[in-house]
Amino acid sequence: MSEEKEKAPKKGGKNMVVVIVLVLGLAGGVFAGKTLFGGGKNVTVHEEAKLGHTVKLREGSEYVINLDDDHYLKVGIALGLNEKVKEDAIKNKESAISDTVIMTLTGMDRAELISKEGKEALKKTLTKKLNELLYEETKNKEAVLEVYFDTFMTQ
Repeated sequence: MSEEKEKAPKKGGKNMVVVIVLVLGLAGGVFAGKTLFGGGKNVTVHEEAKLGHTVKLREGSEYVINLDDDHYLKVGIALGLNEKVKEDAIKNKESAISDTVIMTLTGMDRAELISKEGKEALKKTLTKKLNELLYEETKNKEAVLEVYFDTFMTQ
């Protein structure tokens, strides 16, 4: 009987190999995932942009725009800039900024602009367009953090 026990194959051997292969595969997958998708120490954490100074566009004068539906818009705009952006960068692009504001507003409907949601959408649109415009000058994708309306009147 002792000979039969010695000749009988061990059942746990094959199962143990499968378990070891699975554990090694899982460990390799976790390592690869952390390395490729940012779980490692070399991850760059972006600081949240902080609001610096505010610059009034067209100091002493508002924009007067013809809207698409035979109405007018009179709007005063100020920009809340990232603390890393110098005011000179904005002054160097004053004409381009005014053109962007005017072209964005021209042709809009009064109905789009009189609601709170419409004004918020306009702020987001202006922020995006002005950041695209100012990127070359500032090398900052978030040069403009806020658009403020200090005058907003339609007729």
